[in-house]
Amino acid sequence: MAKALDSVPPAFPSERTIRLSQAASRTAEEVADYLMEIGQKLARYACPSYRIEQLLRALAADEDHDASVFAVPTALFVTVRPRHVIAGAAHVRPVHRMERLDGWSIDLDRLIAIDEIFNDVAAGRRTIDSGRVELRRLDERPAPYPELVKLVASFALSAAAAVFFRGGLVEVLAAGGIALVVHLLAAGLTRRPSGGHLVDFAGAFVASSVALLVARWVPTSAREVMVLAGMIALFPGMTFTTGLAEIAQKHLVSGGARLVEAMMTFLSLVFGIALSIAGYHALFGPPHVSPARVALPLPFQLLALIAVSFGFGVAFAVPRRWLWAALVSGATSYVVTSTATRFLPAHLASFLASFVVCTVANGLARKTGRPAQLFQLPGMMLLVPGSFGFLSLDDFVHGDFMSGAARGVQMLLIAGGLVMGVLFANLVLPAKKML
Repeated sequence: MAKALDSVPPAFPSERTIRLSQAASRTAEEVADYLMEIGQKLARYACPSYRIEQLLRALAADEDHDASVFAVPTALFVTVRPRHVIAGAAHVRPVHRMERLDGWSIDLDRLIAIDEIFNDVAAGRRTIDSGRVELRRLDERPAPYPELVKLVASFALSAAAAVFFRGGLVEVLAAGGIALVVHLLAAGLTRRPSGGHLVDFAGAFVASSVALLVARWVPTSAREVMVLAGMIALFPGMTFTTGLAEIAQKHLVSGGARLVEAMMTFLSLVFGIALSIAGYHALFGPPHVSPARVALPLPFQLLALIAVSFGFGVAFAVPRRWLWAALVSGATSYVVTSTATRFLPAHLASFLASFVVCTVANGLARKTGRPAQLFQLPGMMLLVPGSFGFLSLDDFVHGDFMSGAARGVQMLLIAGGLVMGVLFANLVLPAKKML
């Protein structure tokens, strides 16, 4: 009998068995370092804290380890311990890692690259060491668009925003020109170590000053439209909405930090505009009241939709082969919002638009195997209530407390509708991927 058993050829190990064996051979230090590098990159490219925590825990489990992760916008804490400790090694202690995080911006091109790297590692197509090498190379990865294209996109984004704010041709051209000046000013300030903290204040001051001068030369133009559209890229609407989403996910520290960041940005913008108006008042007297605005015809609206989708696609570094995703997302947001606002209050329309945009994004993510944020962010940016928050604080500065309070409540309702729409969309049609 023994001889018969010995004659049976050994079974070849399955891919899963090999994968688990490789994972078990990795030390907690290797896994912790790997998780820290992924977490830092995700935070740098604007991944929400709750997604970072979920993803790092899942990656640790895939490597046969347990991880405790705590992510906030300014720091990342990771503790890793092996799931199975061999006999006599009960004294093995968990591995702790902590890194200070500094600054973030939306970069979907690099976010897609990170997604590909850790999926290759999880599938065994790449080792952890080679994955870490590729993660470090991301900082050297060239931007998908040259600086000239970014300038054109900045002009297109603000010009299109002026159309959506019911501006005329003068406001459209002025807003685009203001955006170019603000973009160049921001590029110059960020070259200095402490200059980046003044971008919002300086951008708002310049935008308001240019708008006041244009309104003085062209009395029929609307100063508010030129200011709002010209500095649309400075509004922290996505930061504010992300903060509310993190609080809804019970990530109170991270969400609270983002809300405070958004509030400080709003204050910087309002103070820059207030200083500009004070200077204008001292030189020329009080600015004139803006005339009533009339929306441009539908062809201009459609052209603006294409321009704003292109602008957000470039601003968010959407890879060129995926630019169509920005147009689909923006068109979905525009069609649902423009239709819903005819029959529903603004906050209910924002809920419906957010739900539809995120459901479509999750469906496309499941179909293409790409992160849902690629299909979600451009459309969501058309919905975030950044202008309401700015106008609310602007009313308070001018002493119109009733209007400021009303706009502030409206901003909270719209932002709440956006967050609830995202949560319901993830319940109805969740994306297969964590990003």
